[in-house]
Amino acid sequence: MFDIGFSELTLIFIVGLVVLGPQRMPVAIRTVMKWVRTIRGLAANVQNELSQELKLQELQESIKKAESLNLKSLSPELAQTVEDLKQSADKMKNELEQQAQLANKSLQEQIKEVRESNYSETAETQAIESNANAEEKTSENLTTLDTEVSPAELAEQAEVSLDEQLAKYIDQYHPTDDMQPTSPSTTEKSV
Repeated sequence: MFDIGFSELTLIFIVGLVVLGPQRMPVAIRTVMKWVRTIRGLAANVQNELSQELKLQELQESIKKAESLNLKSLSPELAQTVEDLKQSADKMKNELEQQAQLANKSLQEQIKEVRESNYSETAETQAIESNANAEEKTSENLTTLDTEVSPAELAEQAEVSLDEQLAKYIDQYHPTDDMQPTSPSTTEKSV
């Protein structure tokens, strides 16, 4: 499509990683992929609509040609065929209009979903970053206030703050998402 090779993709990935950083890169990739899927779906819908429109136009042209030949002079079989063509053209026109309306509705819904998911992901990353910044500031404040504290007390405070940070990370971790299914034989052996 764009004739992009592996080396160009690698360069784009490295630049994106440097610009966005390792925390925002997966979110950016997901957002771009959602937009690409939405655009591909839109292109497929437009392509289908154009092909149906061309078929409809051909049917209308054939109907006009038949009418110009004067329907009264045609045999009853040909007159019936022309009437069938008119009915099928009207039916296709109605179906095409319905599909266009459905495609527009689904496209608007997809765009809304992508925007909502992008907004929620950015809100989550901002919340995580603000929590990390607050933790750094509090630890800096504690170290500046406690200059008269002995080294043993500093070590104990550092250990407590590390335990609190570890507890936060454990709370954020969802083991149901990452757990590997275990076979019954391995669980019986461990028991």
